[in-house]
Amino acid sequence: MEEEPPEEDILSILVATDNHVGYLEKDPIRGDDSFNTFEEILQHAHREEVDMILLGGDLFHENKPSRQSIHRVTTLLREYCFGDKPVEVEFLSDQKENFHTGQFNTVNYEDPNLNVAIPVYSIHGNHDDPAGRTGLCALDLLSASGVINYFGKSNSLEEIIISPLLMRKGNTKLAIYGLGSIRDERLHRLFINKKVKCTRPDQDRDEWFNIFVIHQNRVKRGKSETSFIPEEVLPEFIDLIIWGHEHDCQTILKNNSVLNAYVLQPGSSVATSLSEGETEPKHCFKIQIYKKNFNKQDIPLTTVRPFLFKTVSLIDADVLTEKDALAYLQYNVDQMISEANQERERNPNAPELPIIRLRYDHHPEMSMINPIRFGNEYSSRVANPRDILHPLRKKKYAAFDPRIMAGTDDNEEEIRSQSEMALKILNESNQELSLIPEQGLAIATEEYVDKLEADAISEYIKHSLASAKRFLLENSKPGDDLFEKLRIRKTVMAREEGDMATARKKWEDRRKEKSEKSNLLASSGEESESEKEPEPVKPKRGRGSRGGRGGASASRGGRGGTNRRAARGSRAKASNRVVKGNLDAFLTPTRSTPIRSTRSTNKPILDISDDDDF
Repeated sequence: MEEEPPEEDILSILVATDNHVGYLEKDPIRGDDSFNTFEEILQHAHREEVDMILLGGDLFHENKPSRQSIHRVTTLLREYCFGDKPVEVEFLSDQKENFHTGQFNTVNYEDPNLNVAIPVYSIHGNHDDPAGRTGLCALDLLSASGVINYFGKSNSLEEIIISPLLMRKGNTKLAIYGLGSIRDERLHRLFINKKVKCTRPDQDRDEWFNIFVIHQNRVKRGKSETSFIPEEVLPEFIDLIIWGHEHDCQTILKNNSVLNAYVLQPGSSVATSLSEGETEPKHCFKIQIYKKNFNKQDIPLTTVRPFLFKTVSLIDADVLTEKDALAYLQYNVDQMISEANQERERNPNAPELPIIRLRYDHHPEMSMINPIRFGNEYSSRVANPRDILHPLRKKKYAAFDPRIMAGTDDNEEEIRSQSEMALKILNESNQELSLIPEQGLAIATEEYVDKLEADAISEYIKHSLASAKRFLLENSKPGDDLFEKLRIRKTVMAREEGDMATARKKWEDRRKEKSEKSNLLASSGEESESEKEPEPVKPKRGRGSRGGRGGASASRGGRGGTNRRAARGSRAKASNRVVKGNLDAFLTPTRSTPIRSTRSTNKPILDISDDDDF
């Protein structure tokens, strides 16, 4: 700041990103690391008496964090951010527009039922982003409980309109624009096509200090030219960009001459990968704003576990035998542990056991050193004994396993996403899916694995079956080859879905439509067709209606005089008639097939209705 401003006009913010709370929480050594450092960040905010805390995404490491993670984060936020200290910042913008994700559309410190001393504002990242048919994320839980103000969520993937959080403290006016994580390729396309728009205050536009919080790739990854967001596509009126998602902490502000704006990359507060970028000292930052000027204060995080990374070459060291290689690697690891212990003496708050990563190359003729056996010698001296060694692989091995990189740990562009791996497996197998396009199933697999959406695959299959049923009802007549029609339909659907990007867009559109339908039904107090309980059916008297207990030869759910062998024979004959049979016989089990017990609740095994869109 160029001038010495009055204290009542200085608006102070504590900034942090990528806390990844819950990372390795079940690890007996490193399980508390993310919680301890997050608590330290809140302690700094309390000690510095800042006006607010601003988080740049990935508060949680998991998309569905454990109950322990949610409980501990909620407890820490209440401990350090609640109290009698008055909030001196006036909130000016339309709160219903800023906080539209839940029922409570107000900033938490203006809620009469809460006693907030330091408000916390956060966008979501790619780890804790909205998922599932309801489009909720872990931040929605914290927002509903009143401990956090969740903003930056976009309800449209075709056009994004960002409304800022407008605040004022004395003569300082602040506008915070937030955009939660969106797939980089999609967001890149939206920026290029001018589909991302930011609203601005109607009055005194030049007097506002503008901050943009984003959680995306900052640099190109992989072969795609759209796998990152260039700084230059952001609005020109922004003064400070807070960039989340990138884990290496950069304490030096970068001045973007095109935007005439500064970029701050806080990095992560806990190391989640054993890459060289994670070894940079971790910080959070205090930003003080006065009118259109600001300054930055670096706050080192002292509870971060020491992490040392080193690369050596056995070839350059003329190490030719396995025995010599083992001794050489042990010498380097011992040196790194000694260096970490010296660092801990300077910082007694750091955890005792360090993280050590030694990357090395070797002669192709030399046998590989067992990393687990090597690490057993250091089980009481390091926090990651099983991951100390990382041999450099030559590129010819990269085709064998896409997760094995050629010469680096943090080359994420070489790692296939779950959906791409699933699609590759489906395309290379000899089996061909008859009803379901491979692209959609691959994306459902990604949702199941990455977002822990347990129903993603089953709901997609259910949607596909319901769609197939409607197609056959509308486009077939008795005598048609139904399997051939389904095969043609599947080919057309696969062509319509196109590449993975188009298929993912259709998936997100279906999920959004389902979410809007559920919200509409919930607001009207009605139940969806799939949620309504079927009316009990009064059993009719007749053969087999008493449960099939009459004789040993009677089946439990079959007709009175039909034995088990006859039922199986009928089922086999019925299956042979499906291809050329009529539509009703194809969609409905034959009468002689025992599909359920008479003692059941009369609920079908798989209920597919026309309303089962996903």
